Amino acid sequence: MPRILITGVDGFVGKYLADQLAKNKDNEIHGSVRSGSEKIDKVILHACDIREVEHVNKLVNKVKPEVVFHLAAQGYVESSWEDPSTTLHTNVIGTSNLFEALRQLKTLPTTLLAGSAEMYGLTDSSEPLTEDTTLNPKSPYAVSKVAQDFMGLQYFQTYELPVIRMRAFNHTGPGRPAAYAFSRFSKLVAQIEVGKAEPIISVRAADAIRDFTDVRDIVRGYQLAIEKCKPGQAYNICSGQGVGFQEVLDKLIAISKSKNIKIVKDPTGPRPTDGGKVVGDFTKFKKITGWQPEIDILGTTLPEMLEYWRENL
Repeated sequence: MPRILITGVDGFVGKYLADQLAKNKDNEIHGSVRSGSEKIDKVILHACDIREVEHVNKLVNKVKPEVVFHLAAQGYVESSWEDPSTTLHTNVIGTSNLFEALRQLKTLPTTLLAGSAEMYGLTDSSEPLTEDTTLNPKSPYAVSKVAQDFMGLQYFQTYELPVIRMRAFNHTGPGRPAAYAFSRFSKLVAQIEVGKAEPIISVRAADAIRDFTDVRDIVRGYQLAIEKCKPGQAYNICSGQGVGFQEVLDKLIAISKSKNIKIVKDPTGPRPTDGGKVVGDFTKFKKITGWQPEIDILGTTLPEMLEYWRENL
């Protein structure tokens, strides 16, 4: 993979992906960033607002990528409720701008589209979700990711743009923004340990069960997807195991220096996407790539996240 473009390389997943790809010194890695972003080691940065078609055309024509990882997005579910227009504009129009620019290139680049398990919504089934599970988006963010996914399929079928449609379930790790649950819990525990917060953690749905994978496993999977997956196809990438939010909270308290932390119900109440059980099936992806998670969420990832916040309050 000599010339690579990562959109949103300055995001949480983008930085980990850049590190993964930089292990191969033959890779020439380019990344789109928001203006004012810090330098990223071994990545050639380009300021680009994917919502602006002129920006995207200039970027694509300058880099002429052979491989694209499309990560740039408005990725917060809660923010999508507050400002659905920005979410849809960024995720849908931004993707349209990118695909339109890519299909004009003389050599069409293999393109990984980073989708989300939010597309499946909450289901009544107790079985793990497969790629054939009916899409049932429950938030503006999820709607935008469904649109992205189908856009990837359409550009493959119509223009033969080789798009690989990944559907990533929850992933986390050190450096994850505190807007996401596990990182928020970890940061709060670190704050409680040094007296910067009351020993109380409020949770909207402690009974929720989700499928979590370490981000380092995810980006390793993304690299394998480019190398081995079939364009046009959808692939789940996940652990296949459910982790309860209560289990995570119990683990954090157990490894914390403060043992008197109380868990209380968030008075704001649950969102439509809270609660329930969402676990994926990655059989299809494993069969074609051999990938499977290697890092234990509770035993390794969570302690590292707590340590990250201890060092970065």
